[in-house]
Amino acid sequence: MWKNFQTLLDYEKDEDLQRMYALLSRIPEGLEPLRKNFEEHVKKAGMTAVSKEFVNRNDATGTSATKSPELLAKHADMLLRKNNKMAEEEDLEGALNRVMILFKYIEDKDVFQTFYTTKLSKRLIHGVSASDEAEASMISKLKEACGFEYTNKLQRMFTDMSLSKDLTDQFKERMQQNHDDMDINFSIMVLGTNFWPLSAPNNDFIIPPDIFPTYDRFSKYYQTKHSGRKLTWLWNYSKNELRTNYLNQKYILMTSSKDILTQVLTLLVKAKVLINEESEQYDLNPSIFKSKKIRVNLNQPIKAEVKAESSEVLKTVDEDRKYVIQATIVRIMKARKTMKNQPLIQEVISQISQRFAPKIPDIKKAIDTLLEKEYIERVEGTKDTFAYVA
Repeated sequence: MWKNFQTLLDYEKDEDLQRMYALLSRIPEGLEPLRKNFEEHVKKAGMTAVSKEFVNRNDATGTSATKSPELLAKHADMLLRKNNKMAEEEDLEGALNRVMILFKYIEDKDVFQTFYTTKLSKRLIHGVSASDEAEASMISKLKEACGFEYTNKLQRMFTDMSLSKDLTDQFKERMQQNHDDMDINFSIMVLGTNFWPLSAPNNDFIIPPDIFPTYDRFSKYYQTKHSGRKLTWLWNYSKNELRTNYLNQKYILMTSSKDILTQVLTLLVKAKVLINEESEQYDLNPSIFKSKKIRVNLNQPIKAEVKAESSEVLKTVDEDRKYVIQATIVRIMKARKTMKNQPLIQEVISQISQRFAPKIPDIKKAIDTLLEKEYIERVEGTKDTFAYVA
């Protein structure tokens, strides 16, 4: 009986605890093991509460409930990138374990998930992951902590990368057999819309004449393999290489196709490749520009872009939460058939709290939405009782 005490505490079985207390109080020293267990339980619960408060609300996060998971996801991104000293010193696994210790106390785990997915997509697209082993290790840790559904998209992203490599090799082999004139170093990533947090460009992209034949051949080749599927080309995620010919040392300057001309020029001026002494005029700067690297990456994130990314991620989180709350209500009502308003709200909070802390007004809005969609209905003659509509 004493062994079951902790289980009853964990699941807050108050009535069972009362019965256990009444029985054991009749035995000399029968309550002593319960006293010790309860003391440890209170200490543990107190430490967890203090840790949660510190992790989610501190000087770095201010009053924002979403800042802590955002910062932790960005820290994990930094650890998992190439040229990270932690990775080079072979202490990356220990650093990832420390991330998971903090992750345990994060309240809004869905915010971390969305930021982490966004950062992972960029690491994979730009080829800057420290290693596939480190990425797999981190996903495994998240899966162990939150389950398969939490990491499903992350794992599918890796599957897409593997399939894309095979597709590129097959396409190149076909082109070598049929077209001797294809001398472009070409690789393609075909990424599932449902798994990657990517968006198509708003502006029209004029395909350079040198690239168009390869683009056209691949489009036709893909349709022969997968008829009925539609390819949306994300030119905004492609990269440019500018080769310098005016210096003694030749460099390859890398920029992104998403950058409009003025942004590229600003980057080149900041890197001292160009001089902008007069308005609307840019001149080469042959005397100052030097770099230890032959390939120079000029893709430095602009503050406005970083802010926009954070805003877009939080917008996605808000939209996803609406559907999660609605799905939870439907699942509960399908099992219970009828339920009063307050117990329903409490059950929704209980089921979702491991993922994020739902707000009561949002739950009430979800109930109203489901009433409109006729997933549930009010029980006739009552104001606060709902019934599931089969």
